[in-house]
Amino acid sequence: MKKMILSAAGILLAFAPAFGRDMGDVLKEIEKGNLELQAKKLANSATVYDLAAENMPDAPSVEYSPFFHKGVSGVSSSELVVSQEFDFPTLYSARSKAGKLQGEALSEQYLTKRRDLLLQAKEKCLSIVMLDRQIALAKERLEVSEQLLLLVEKRMKAGDATALEENRVKIEHMDLQTELAGYETERGILADDLSTLAGNAAIDTQGMDYPQETVPANAEQLQTLLFSGDTGMKAAEATVEAMRQEVEVARQGWIPKLSLGYRRNTDGSEASNGFLVGVAFPIYSTGKRVKAATARRAAAELEMENTRARLQGEVKALYNELRQLQKTLSIYDGTLLDESLRLLRKSVDSGIMTMTDYYTEADKINQKKLSYIETENRYHQVLSRINRNSL
Repeated sequence: MKKMILSAAGILLAFAPAFGRDMGDVLKEIEKGNLELQAKKLANSATVYDLAAENMPDAPSVEYSPFFHKGVSGVSSSELVVSQEFDFPTLYSARSKAGKLQGEALSEQYLTKRRDLLLQAKEKCLSIVMLDRQIALAKERLEVSEQLLLLVEKRMKAGDATALEENRVKIEHMDLQTELAGYETERGILADDLSTLAGNAAIDTQGMDYPQETVPANAEQLQTLLFSGDTGMKAAEATVEAMRQEVEVARQGWIPKLSLGYRRNTDGSEASNGFLVGVAFPIYSTGKRVKAATARRAAAELEMENTRARLQGEVKALYNELRQLQKTLSIYDGTLLDESLRLLRKSVDSGIMTMTDYYTEADKINQKKLSYIETENRYHQVLSRINRNSL
């Protein structure tokens, strides 16, 4: 990779910004202002509170029943019942563990959402860097085109240029203006997208450059980068553990609910006190709840395997693309391209080459420069996917 950077030094030095803003700072601003992440975090907190509330005993029940009898003024007798229903202690423990595991799964899901959103933002930032270099190249070409416009007008007056040459220079100038406007429009759209991701906050994207990234030496190192700390895989594993515990909770659903209470009956001036003991047997719904929990666990396990398979597939695809991009970039020689353009311009100035021939040859060289800029961007896009777990 070091060889590639040296061989393309002319292109890199020409279009890289002299100084710029760190892309990591831009991503931090987007994370801070993103409304979707804020909503996800609050929703997760609400779910955790709901899970804790569902594992609390029901509220105590108080019932009072007055009785009236013909010939008796006021209440002839009454009944007061104060009771409390609760589950068996082991069920509370099982649900508490399930709630904790679900909370961990939600946390990993949030981190996955955060990583994917920041990767999306980073890819837009990388595209902006590419557009900045395309804009710089277009402005450089436009400056040359303006110089050639003056030259061709001078030669037309002297009778040393043809109308065909003049038209070619003017058409090239028009095309470059259109090309530059297209790049600037696309850059503005991407900058607006980043602002939207940041909750419509203003984001300074001027002068960004490609960040330093870890370049895997082989497929095994790339696999480590993808699998190590992958929040998507962690979220899938945490969900499986939570669903397994849900099955245990469902299986304990047959344990009877207990009810304890105090009872007081009055009849005139006489009163009697007693205790209330009750048992409820949830025998009808337990089986279906176990089946539902088992199905959810199986679905979570399949989703985990699908995530693992997808990551394994990415290893081969990303590694092959990375190697091909490195090979392609190593072919470019920026110094040679710049020197060729200089010689072509010198030939035009000295009258050895017509402007029509100049543009025919110069366009080939400039297309190679554009191709380099696009390939370089794709290379950094691939690296950003490889290193996404470090966001």
